[in-house]
Amino acid sequence: MLPSAEDFRWARQRRAAVRAVGGILDLVLPLRASGSGYPLFCVFPIMGLSWCYLALVPHIGSEHPVFGVQARGLRRPEPLPASMTEMARDVADQIRITQPAGPYHLLGWSLGGNIAFAVAQELEQRGHEVGLLAILDASPRIPDNMTAEDAGAWLLYNFVLTEFGYQPALTADEPDPAARLLALVRARPGLGLDEWPDQRVLALLRVTRNVVALARAHRPGRVHGPLLFFSAARTPPRLAEKLASWRPFAAGPFDAVELDCQHAHMMLAEPVARIGASLTGRMAGTPGVSADLGVSASVSADLGVSADLGVSANLSTPANPST
Repeated sequence: MLPSAEDFRWARQRRAAVRAVGGILDLVLPLRASGSGYPLFCVFPIMGLSWCYLALVPHIGSEHPVFGVQARGLRRPEPLPASMTEMARDVADQIRITQPAGPYHLLGWSLGGNIAFAVAQELEQRGHEVGLLAILDASPRIPDNMTAEDAGAWLLYNFVLTEFGYQPALTADEPDPAARLLALVRARPGLGLDEWPDQRVLALLRVTRNVVALARAHRPGRVHGPLLFFSAARTPPRLAEKLASWRPFAAGPFDAVELDCQHAHMMLAEPVARIGASLTGRMAGTPGVSADLGVSASVSADLGVSADLGVSANLSTPANPST
């Protein structure tokens, strides 16, 4: 099937995000650090990167800082979490370093929704209030064809290639899919990954497989804070079925917004504008914070936004990266 106009727009948008923040792998990425309201924390999807959420920033009320949360193991070699619970604890710790007191506003797209749900559960278990949990078209049940096993690694690696603008050329009979991916990256400069050393690209693959493995092995608990579900109407199943899959785990208010788009295109201009407006409206009821209780002073200044899907050309790496 030929790519759609939305596919081409999403490819351009991904490339813009890579150009903007492709070298920033800190655990907490300040997409917009200014604002007197409570922040929105956007949790990484499958690859462990939160760059995709740059498109959301212009549509969130300017009073709210916006942070991307990214996975361990990308910036430097280190042990990866062995369970979703361990990952959620670590993410919750990083969020509380940035925002010491709640309520907490969390968002996750795709597998990021599964992780955000686990983080919300962890925060509530610690006695903190979750003011909003926004899940963007995630499912508590991971699809059978998404596996971290060696036999399915080529599919995940093709996803990584696609996200960075390369052709997903790997096949099931590839004897060494990681080596083949490296060869494809080195053969086409200018798309971002070619600037990474081999060990960092391999770390990206390792993190991706680990995120999938932990999500497959995890069964959600229950979250009592308000849950707002965004559904991509053009991607099955139907909204009622998606909501039914989450209801056993949602003990608090549970609302939904249906978007006329595919799952892969939720960060394009029209759907992301609706997402941002809905989120801003929900967060507007949360009282603001003073400078003493708000965002940690250790984060950098705003990354900035421009008309090209959101990304300023004048981005700099934070001076005091998270650990």
